[in-house]
Amino acid sequence: MTEADKAKAQLVIVTGLVVLYFIFDASFLLYAAGIIGVLCIAIPVVGDLIVKGWYKIAEVLGAINGRILLSIVFFIILFPVALLSRIGKKKNPLALKRENESSVFANRNHRYTAKDMENVW
Repeated sequence: MTEADKAKAQLVIVTGLVVLYFIFDASFLLYAAGIIGVLCIAIPVVGDLIVKGWYKIAEVLGAINGRILLSIVFFIILFPVALLSRIGKKKNPLALKRENESSVFANRNHRYTAKDMENVW
């Protein structure tokens, strides 16, 4: 990580704390923003540790949120759709199961015309 990237991350942390101060009106957030800002400027090693900690927290939250969001999508959207498709009348909608044939290849006797070649997409 370059020094510019570290400075950007430190600025984002301080700015985020200031924004949270204005939203929640908690004075400790403003003090925390000031302390972190001064530490990052005065002692670069501490600033680097703060950025590394910030990225570790982001990594853990990303792993947790990804699992939570994917679980919600699965149980709210995909699971009911799967149940409805099982309840439906058509048993083989994609024709993937072989029915009395040794191949899934289907013969299609179709003569191509000039209209078939228009807007092929």
